[in-house]
Amino acid sequence: METEATCTVSYNISYALAQRAIAAGAEEAGRRGVALSFAIVDPAGNLVAAARMDGAPFSTIDIARGKAFASAATGGQPGAALAQRFAENPMVWGNAGPIGHGAPMLPARGSIPLRIDGRLVGAIGASGAPSEIDEQVIAVAAAAIGAA
Repeated sequence: METEATCTVSYNISYALAQRAIAAGAEEAGRRGVALSFAIVDPAGNLVAAARMDGAPFSTIDIARGKAFASAATGGQPGAALAQRFAENPMVWGNAGPIGHGAPMLPARGSIPLRIDGRLVGAIGASGAPSEIDEQVIAVAAAAIGAA
C-alpha cells in the first residue's frame, strides 16, 4: 500500500494526448497548405510522439524534436523567448546544441510548452514552414488537447 510519502503523480503528457495534438496540428498544416514535422516530448525532454507529414523534408523531424527538447529543458520556455536568448548570447546557446536526447537542443521559434491545469506536461515543436506558421499550427495543436 502506498503512503502519502511514497505516492507518485505523473505530470507527463500521455501518448494518446500527444497523438491527438499531432493529428490536430497535421490537419491545420494541411489546411494551410504546408507539410510539417511534429515532435512532442515530456518535461524531461524524452520523446513521446513524432510524425512527419507527407512532403515534409526528412530533416524536419529532428529539428522539431530539437525545438521541443529546448522548450522542455528550459522549464517550459517558448521558442520565441529561446530564440531571443540565443541572439543575446550565441556562444552559450550555440554550445548547448549537442545536449539533446538523440536530437539537438534548438533554441528556436516553432516550439511551445504544453501546460495542462497549470502544470508543464511536455512541449511540442514543429518544423517545415516559416517559424511564424510553425508556431500558429502548434498553437492549434495545443488548444486541441486543452493545453495552454
